[in-house]
Amino acid sequence: MPSYELNITFDAAGLSALSASGQSVSIVKQSAGGKPTAWITFTPQMANSITWTEQYSVYSSTTNAQSGAVIVTSSEATAIGGSSYTLNTAGYFDAGASGVVGPTQYQIVNNDPSLIISGTAMVTAGLVQGASVNGTTVSAPICAAGVLYNQTALFTPIETIQVFTSSYSNNGIVISQVSGNALTVQYTTNTTAGITYNDQQNQFILS
Repeated sequence: MPSYELNITFDAAGLSALSASGQSVSIVKQSAGGKPTAWITFTPQMANSITWTEQYSVYSSTTNAQSGAVIVTSSEATAIGGSSYTLNTAGYFDAGASGVVGPTQYQIVNNDPSLIISGTAMVTAGLVQGASVNGTTVSAPICAAGVLYNQTALFTPIETIQVFTSSYSNNGIVISQVSGNALTVQYTTNTTAGITYNDQQNQFILS
């Protein structure tokens, strides 16, 4: 499975500005299906390395997928692209047949009527991905979608990320929209990218 790397550099002035404003670095991983989350949020150093592999888990949660919510997963299962995963009445995932969706897609079926969010039989579901941030392993949802009982949801992760500074303090926070000054980094031809924080414009630029 492919591995990817993002290197982020700051100068002393940039780190000082973020510290004074109480901001961190947030990374959104793009996915077709579900609301975006601040997948990774961390306090930066002058040199930062974030690495991840193209490996996902499906998850379910009874956290309401509203803006600002931190998704707390209740069940997870390692997933393979092109497969369907059914949330059964015990609250766990059964793997369905592979090849039922596109090879880079992941399907979740909610067959558990006992899970309730705000009085409605539904779950919040999506994909979880792990990463290493300056040597520390993290794992959090990259998207979140409400899935009613007896319905399905389809997710297609994309190797494109958006990086910006924010006041978020947790991984996996549901966001209504990505910051307007976020830098988009596409991993279409390369698996490694480098960006720098411009403390004059207070945003990231490609190195």
